Amino acid sequence: MGYVSRLTAYALKHRGHFIGFLAAAVVGTLFNVLTPLVLVEIIDSVIPTAQYDLIITYSLLYLALITLYMIFDMAGRYLAALMAQHVIFDLRNDLYDSLMEKDLAFYDENETGQLLARVTTDVTTMREFLFWGYRVIFIGVATMVGTYVIMWTLSPVLTTYMLILIPLTAGFVYVFATRIRPVFYEARSQYGVLSSVLAENIVGMKVVQSFAAADREYDRVERENRGFYELRLEALRRLSFYRPLLPAVFGIATGALIYIGGFTYFLGDLSFGVFVGFLALVGMLILPARFLSWGVGMYQRASAAGERTFYILDHRDEIMNPEDPIDLADVKGQVDFTDAYFSYRGGDFILRDVDLHVKPGQVVALLGGTGSGKTSLINLIPRFYDVDDRGTITYEGRSYGVSKSGTVKIGDTLHRASDGVVEIDGVKYEIQKPGSVSVDGIDVRQYRIERLRRSIGMVHQDPFLFSASVRENIAFGRPQASIEEVEEAAKAALIHDFIVSLEEGYDSVIGERGVKLSGGQKQRIAIARALVANPRILILDDSTSSVDAKTEMMIQRALENLMRNRTTFIITHRLSTIRNADLIVMMERGQIVEKGSHEQLLESGGLYSEIHSTLTEMELAAPSVEAHSESPGGSRG
Repeated sequence: MGYVSRLTAYALKHRGHFIGFLAAAVVGTLFNVLTPLVLVEIIDSVIPTAQYDLIITYSLLYLALITLYMIFDMAGRYLAALMAQHVIFDLRNDLYDSLMEKDLAFYDENETGQLLARVTTDVTTMREFLFWGYRVIFIGVATMVGTYVIMWTLSPVLTTYMLILIPLTAGFVYVFATRIRPVFYEARSQYGVLSSVLAENIVGMKVVQSFAAADREYDRVERENRGFYELRLEALRRLSFYRPLLPAVFGIATGALIYIGGFTYFLGDLSFGVFVGFLALVGMLILPARFLSWGVGMYQRASAAGERTFYILDHRDEIMNPEDPIDLADVKGQVDFTDAYFSYRGGDFILRDVDLHVKPGQVVALLGGTGSGKTSLINLIPRFYDVDDRGTITYEGRSYGVSKSGTVKIGDTLHRASDGVVEIDGVKYEIQKPGSVSVDGIDVRQYRIERLRRSIGMVHQDPFLFSASVRENIAFGRPQASIEEVEEAAKAALIHDFIVSLEEGYDSVIGERGVKLSGGQKQRIAIARALVANPRILILDDSTSSVDAKTEMMIQRALENLMRNRTTFIITHRLSTIRNADLIVMMERGQIVEKGSHEQLLESGGLYSEIHSTLTEMELAAPSVEAHSESPGGSRG
C-alpha cells in the first residue's frame, strides 16, 4: 500500500470533511467551466439579434456563476484545512504513541535528530499535501474533464484535435514523478542527518566549548547543511525545469487551435461565438495543467515524507506484551536469572550464561569494569531488552547462538543442528535451551510490560529531569502522590531542605535536564522520584556518583531503612555501598565470575579481593589529595 494511500486512509476517517471538500471542488469547477458558454450565447445569439435587454440577464448569470464558484471554492478550502488538521492531529498522536512503545533497540538504531525530523518536518510536508495537493490534483482533473465535455458539445472536431494533450499530459506526469521523487527522498534523509548533528551539538554544547571544538563542529554542521542545500537546489532545479513544460504544451496547443479554429471559422463551419468560447475553454486548460504539475510535485514530496514517517509506525518491536499478559501484583521482589544470554539483534553475546538468584529484600551490588555487562544485566529486569531466545552451544570456551534455521556459524563455516546437538569435527555439542529472567518465579516476558515496569524504580547515573516543577518531577512515576508523600521521599533523599529554600519551593520549575541544579541535587531528586513510586524492586545505576563523600554517607544512611524489604540492585564502585550489600556480583566480559558476600569474596582471594584492595587504596588516597589541593601551596585546579 502506497504511503500517500495510507495518508488517504487517515483522511477517510474524517469522511465528512474529505467528501465535503471534494464535492465542493466538483461543484465549484462545474460553475467555473460553464462561464464560457455565457460568452458563446452573448456573441452568437444576443449581439446578432440586437436583444440588448438580454445582456443584463447574461451578465447577471455570468456573475452568479463566478460568485457560486467563489463560494464553493472557499468552502472547499475550509473543509480541506479542517481535514488536514484532523489528520495531522491523529497521525502525530499515533506517532507519539508508537514512539512510546518502541523498545530501546529502536532508539539505539535511530538518531534523535532523524526521529524529530520525521515527526515534525515530514509530517508538516504531508499536511501541506492534504490541504493543497489533494485540491490541486482533484480540481485539475475535474476542470480538465469538465472542460473537455463542454468543448465536445461546442465542436467535436476541434475537441478531437485537443485530445492529443491527454497522452502528452500522462507522459509528462510519469516522467516528472520518476525524476523528482528520488531527489526529494534524498533531501529529506539529509535533513534528518542535519537535524541529528544540530541536536548533538546543542545538547553537547558544554563539551564542544570545553574542548574548544567550535570551529571543527561548525565545519561538520556546514558540511551537512551544504549537503542538504545542494539536494534542495537539485530538487528545485528539476521542478523549475519540468513545471513550465506542461503549461507550455498547452500554450502550443492553443496556438495551433487558433490557426485551426480560425481557418474553420472562415470556412463557415464554426460560429464566431463558438470560436471565442472554445479559445476561452482552452485557456482554462492551462490552469489545471499547472495544478497537475504542482500536485505531482507535492505528491512526490508527500510520498518521500510518508515513507520516512510510516517507518516509525511500521517498525516491528521486539519487546511486546504477550497475547494473554499477567498483571504483576503484590510483588515480593524475587529476581532470577537462569542461563541467560543476551545480544543486540542476534549479534555477539553481551551476556553469557548468567545464573543469579536474588531473594526478596536482598541488596545486590554489581561490580565490574566498563563493558562487563552490568547495565545490560539490569536492563533485562524491566524488559528494556529481552534475553536471547536462541539456543546456544559452547565451543572452545566461546558461546555461539543457534539461528532460527538451525545453523551455527563458527568463523566462516556453517554447522547444522540436529536432534538437539551440533556436530563439529566429529564431536557433538549439546544445544543449551534459551534462558530466562523471572520476577516472583514468572518469566518477565509473560507480564504486562506497564505493570512490570511500575514495580521497578530506577535511578540512572545521568538522571533526566523534565522542564516542570520539582513536585511534578518527583511524582512523575506516581502523579497522584500527595505532597506529603513527595516531601517524605525528598527528605529521605536529603533534598527537602534545598527544595524549601527555593523561592517557590516544590512548585519551582527546574528546567529541562535540570539545568538549574547541581549534579548531586539532580541525583537526589531522581532518587526521590524512584522512592515516591514505592517500587518493590529498586535499581540504582551508580546513583551516588555525582555527590560528595559526606552527602553520599547521608544518602546511604537514609536509604538503608527505605531499602529494607525491597530488592535492590546497585551498580557502584563505592566501598561503603559494596560492603553493606547482601550479595556482591563480580562481572567480566558478560559473565558472572564471582558472587557472594563481602567476607566470602575477600576470603576467596579472587578478582574481588584485588579490586577491593585497589578501591581501598584509592579512597585512602583521596582525602590526602583533597587536603593537598586545599593547602596554601597546593594546586586548586
